[in-house]
Amino acid sequence: MYEIVKIINSTLRDQAFSNPFEYIMDNQLAAIFIFSLFSTVLCKVAFSMCGIFYKSRSNKTLGSIGYMFFYCINVQVLIKLCQWFQNIYLVISIYMLFVIALFIVLYKIKNGIRQNIV
Repeated sequence: MYEIVKIINSTLRDQAFSNPFEYIMDNQLAAIFIFSLFSTVLCKVAFSMCGIFYKSRSNKTLGSIGYMFFYCINVQVLIKLCQWFQNIYLVISIYMLFVIALFIVLYKIKNGIRQNIV
C-alpha cells in the first residue's frame, strides 16, 4: 500500500501543482530555479508538520498521506499568495508567518487531542 501512495504523492507533486512563482516572474527559467531552491524548504516544512502527528516508522502509508496533505496545503497557500502579491519578499514573509501560525495551531490541536485521550 505504501508504494502506491508513494507513487501517487510523487506524481501529484510533480504534475498536479503549478509553480507558484510563475505568477510573480515573467522569466520562466528564474521561476523554475527559485521554486527548485524553495522546494527543499517546502518539503522540510511539510515533513515537520506531518511529524507533529505522525510517529516515525509507525505506519509509512499514513505518514506519506499526512506528508502529502501538508505539502498540498503549503503549495496552495504559496500559489494564492503569489496570485495576490507580486513581490517575492512579501510572499515569502507572509508565507513564513502562515507557517508559524499553522505550527502553533497544529501543536494546540495535538495537545487538545492528547488531553482528551488521557
